[in-house]
Amino acid sequence: MTGSTARPPQSPENAATPADTADTADTADSTSDAHAGRAATVEFDVPPDFVPFEPADGVDDAYELVLARLGPAAEGLPPARRQALTELYAAGSAALDGAGAIWSGTCLGTVGDRLSTATLTVTALGTGDDTPQATAAAGLVEVLTPPDAGPSPTLRRFDAPAGPVVITLEQQPGWQLTAEESVPLLSAKAYLPMPPALRGVLLLELSTPDVDSWPEVYAPLLVRVVRSVRFPTPPAPTAAPAPAGGDPFGTRLV
Repeated sequence: MTGSTARPPQSPENAATPADTADTADTADSTSDAHAGRAATVEFDVPPDFVPFEPADGVDDAYELVLARLGPAAEGLPPARRQALTELYAAGSAALDGAGAIWSGTCLGTVGDRLSTATLTVTALGTGDDTPQATAAAGLVEVLTPPDAGPSPTLRRFDAPAGPVVITLEQQPGWQLTAEESVPLLSAKAYLPMPPALRGVLLLELSTPDVDSWPEVYAPLLVRVVRSVRFPTPPAPTAAPAPAGGDPFGTRLV
């Protein structure tokens, strides 16, 4: 991927830490007093080609920001594609105002000769529950599994360095560009229960319309971000083995 290439996460000295929000784009922070304590105790590596969203005041403002990011590449882009990118940018920018939002950003570049983009949003969800991480992860699997459904290839539990994580993968309708052409949107969500003292769940969501690049580019990128998450207190040990084989995310966490 060129332009906004998916590369390995940053070194620890450039990690996303809430205390540095005003000074660097590679910083995660909270703007709400309700979740400021949780955000201040979470660190993760922001992928180097992801740029924090600028607040967009409506679709027109988002369109101008997208054109600025595209630069000369915008000239050869069909209007329908510009619209899709604008809507994706507007949605990511709006996520900054969501309850518990810590960081939200986007990458924009090319994979081969194809334009590719993705958004990454990190949210601290308060639960008020001091359940151990392994127990919370088991509860998430139960809650996120559709009723009367068996094991799903799009819902998996892994063990990451910061604790157990539950990842879901969903392909949404996306945008209808023309009567014959549509752009699906792939959304992956990683739910990582925080240590009991933090009483919450960290949600990392990666969305991209570039479904073809998911296995080789974006799945490994999400895994690197999840593996980089750090809490001030060590995660509770878990004996659950990592699932073997059949990984729909293109890579394993452990």
